Amino acid sequence: MVVRYPHTAIVSVPATTVTDGKFASESNTTTEISGRFEPSEGISRVQDPDGEYTAIKARFFTKSEQITGAEKLTFNGETFRIHRWHQYQTHSEIWLA
Repeated sequence: MVVRYPHTAIVSVPATTVTDGKFASESNTTTEISGRFEPSEGISRVQDPDGEYTAIKARFFTKSEQITGAEKLTFNGETFRIHRWHQYQTHSEIWLA
């Protein structure tokens, strides 16, 4: 039987603590999600709203819902910046830069 989501990744959400209006500390909250990692083949670029282009290195497909504030995804020891997280009815697609 084929496993649709065979991979595991860690999503990081930065959290900043402010005390009395001053920066106190910064930490990361991590969540483990299962999915399918697919590296980009060839050149895959998307245009940002400001007109600049960003190279998409990979995509991660998952049944997990979008995590608000997520900035980084780590898979097999490599950390990627989350460029876009598309939430569909049955799954999510995360574009990694």
